[in-house]
Amino acid sequence: MINQDLYRRGYLTPLLKCITKDQAEYVLKLIREGVYGGHSGARTMAAKVLRDGYYCLTLQGDYAEYVKKCAKCQEFGPLHHLKPEVLHSMTSPWSFVIWGMVTTGPFSLGKGQRKFHLVGVDYFTKWIEVEPLTSISTKNVENFVWRSIVCWFEVPHTIITDNGWQLISV
Repeated sequence: MINQDLYRRGYLTPLLKCITKDQAEYVLKLIREGVYGGHSGARTMAAKVLRDGYYCLTLQGDYAEYVKKCAKCQEFGPLHHLKPEVLHSMTSPWSFVIWGMVTTGPFSLGKGQRKFHLVGVDYFTKWIEVEPLTSISTKNVENFVWRSIVCWFEVPHTIITDNGWQLISV
């Protein structure tokens, strides 16, 4: 007892203030919706409460019930009961033979007024080549393919695109 408050000595932790079930719900709400945010599981929430210096006898069980009732915890929680999926075969027999290309953007302006990205990914190794661009034009795409793919990895057998008008002529 310290100043009319009950404390519990923790293992390798400072004294933990004992709280009632109502106080535990309030602390949970503060941790859940406050600075910590996030909708983690019952064990993680109980550990956060203990780290903050509080202790409740039914801490783990109370939070397990709370997580079961929380819609966001159920929506964003880990999916333990997914059925196993069949392994997919490789789509490319060798490295750097089949490439996928896509344009992304516009993003906020970068160095040199560049706001688009041209991305090439090798299907076998998942090697990524990226080039920031000021504008997406057929000439820029041709230069990217020549400099970043052909000069480094030889002429690819296939280039798969998203049929963007800049990528059709490649």
